[in-house]
Amino acid sequence: MINRMKILVTGGDGLLAYALRQLPAPDCHLHFLPRREFDISNQDQARKQLDALKPDAVINTAAYNLVDRCEQERDLSWSINATAPGALAALCAERNIRLVHYGTDYVFDGKKKSPYSETDAPNPLNHYGAGKLAGEQAVLAASPRHLVLRTSWVFGWHPTQTKTFVHTILKAAREGKPLKATTDQISAPTCASDLAQWTLELLRGQPSGLFHAVNDEGVSRFDWARIILDEAVRAGLLPAAPPVEPVLSSFFSSTMRRPDYTVLDNAKLAKQTGHPAGSWRAGLRKMLAQMK
Repeated sequence: MINRMKILVTGGDGLLAYALRQLPAPDCHLHFLPRREFDISNQDQARKQLDALKPDAVINTAAYNLVDRCEQERDLSWSINATAPGALAALCAERNIRLVHYGTDYVFDGKKKSPYSETDAPNPLNHYGAGKLAGEQAVLAASPRHLVLRTSWVFGWHPTQTKTFVHTILKAAREGKPLKATTDQISAPTCASDLAQWTLELLRGQPSGLFHAVNDEGVSRFDWARIILDEAVRAGLLPAAPPVEPVLSSFFSSTMRRPDYTVLDNAKLAKQTGHPAGSWRAGLRKMLAQMK
């Protein structure tokens, strides 16, 4: 009889939770809870759920990731991205439960111009990045068994949620709206199904600490948009790829500063899992096939 690992997944309605649901995992029993049943900002509720379910591990997919609004809603975003993960990590540590938490490339300032490793010093430029950094530090401080996976530009298919950059580009193309994308924001797109797979692989082993969890190859928003459109044409989702106008970040007059280069080095992850992290291009093709 297989000794199945019992895993509680917060943010159970979200994109990454959906990707986790789709994985074949006969050695795991995944229990998904939406925010109304497990609000990471509600310590009493979190404590009761942990004591009732007694999981071996918790995968925390909940976050406040509307990055521009984080500048205005600072107290709310800090509560969800910094304070709540730290409190959840402490509750898990008290019960000998491993916690997996997700960080962001926005903890870096973009000045390096070559892929960031886990040992590079963070220096966030905005409130979202600062809150996420405080959250991951609190998680790692709570227990030597906890895991933080930093990721970037997550995309994937979901039956009801259409908030990723891929969805935004395709929607604008179908509606005939002019398309503009930045040439000075470069990072690594990450397929949600790959991120979900790495999460379970790391939980099956016993590594802990910080990992950069992204697909291979950095790309600008501009080139990423053009590749999305070309692949959508190839998949039969668009009759032709409309032009994309290259612009700088300053064109959008954002209220927050964004780092211009945040490609993460995934070598540590690949070494731990024993295989390359894989291409976001393959993930994009898979997503477009599902959309069709």
